[in-house]
Parts: sequence; structure tokens; C-alpha cells
Amino acid sequence: MSESTPGRRRGEELEQAIFKATIEELAEVGYANLRIESVAARARAGKASLYKRWPSRAHLVRAAGRHLAVAADTSYEPTGDVRADLADVMRRIADFQGGSGGEAVRGYVGELTAAPDGEELRDDIERPRVRAITRIFEAGVREGVVRPEALAPRIVNLAPSLVTHYFLTRGEPAPQEVIDEILDLVVMPLITEREHR
Repeated sequence: MSESTPGRRRGEELEQAIFKATIEELAEVGYANLRIESVAARARAGKASLYKRWPSRAHLVRAAGRHLAVAADTSYEPTGDVRADLADVMRRIADFQGGSGGEAVRGYVGELTAAPDGEELRDDIERPRVRAITRIFEAGVREGVVRPEALAPRIVNLAPSLVTHYFLTRGEPAPQEVIDEILDLVVMPLITEREHR
């Protein structure tokens, strides 16, 4: 079967294999040492097929990053316990960072900071967690336990950003005690109505 065989499913399967290979390569060698040839070999794809879709390493990594974000973008249903829901989302973020996906993100986040589309890529990666936190906060606002001002974008992204900061600066995912400190010392006092503190 050749890569040029018509059929949408084959194209998607090839793309999934390329993204998986890209993430695995990033986890192993980092962005600076990532080579299109190595990704192609790992994905069992022709190098030309990669260049046809993505003209540079940065374009390929951006597409793989978006793929990671979309794969993680599942709807989150709050239980009604704001703190427990936040702890759950933060634990999921830390667990992701502890796997190959997190290693890949760490491998290229710094490298893409200067890229013109670096901010857009970060937005793609952050979007699923922002949606989950927003849903939790909105449920809390409806219940009268979360201040409406907590829906400001910087506040919504605060807890995940602190977990990610720990990961990027310590080289390991945040343990539960760090998540608890972030919640109890920073996030909950900031977002909750006074009578619920």
C-alpha cells in the first residue's frame, strides 16, 4: 500500500502515525535535535510525504502539538464540588506531564518561544484545560460559591499554569501535596465568596 493510495482513512492513519512519531522523537531527543528523517523512519513514512504536508520542522511540531491538544480536549463535567473538581483536573494535567506527551511539550516549548506562531501553539495546548476550569468555575458561580470575577482568563488559567510551572522548573510533575498547596493557599481563597472560605 503506498502513501498516495486514495482514501481519507489512510490519510488520517498516516497523519496519526506521523504525529505519534513526532511526539516520541521530541520526548527522546528534544526539539533542537529533531530531524524530519528520523520522524519519517519512525512513522514508516516517506520523507517527501512529511515535507509535502509540513514545509519545516517547526510546522510539523506545531501540528503535532495541536494534535495533542485536540486529543486531550474532552468535555469535563463538574461534580459540584469546586475544590475536588479543580484537584481532579490538576491531577490529570500532572499525569499528562509525567508521560511522553509532557516530555515532548517540555522539549519544544522553550524552542518555539521565539517562533511567530509560538503563542498560538501555546493557546492550542492550553485550550482544553481552560475549558475544563471554566466549566468548574461557571458551575461554582451558579451555586454561589465562586465569585463571578473568577471567570477572568488569567484567573481561570492560574491553577494549570502553576502546575505547569512546577513541571517545567522542577523536571517532574507536581505531586499531590503541591497541588493541594496551590489550591488551598492560592486558588480557593482567590475565587471563592467570603462566606464560603
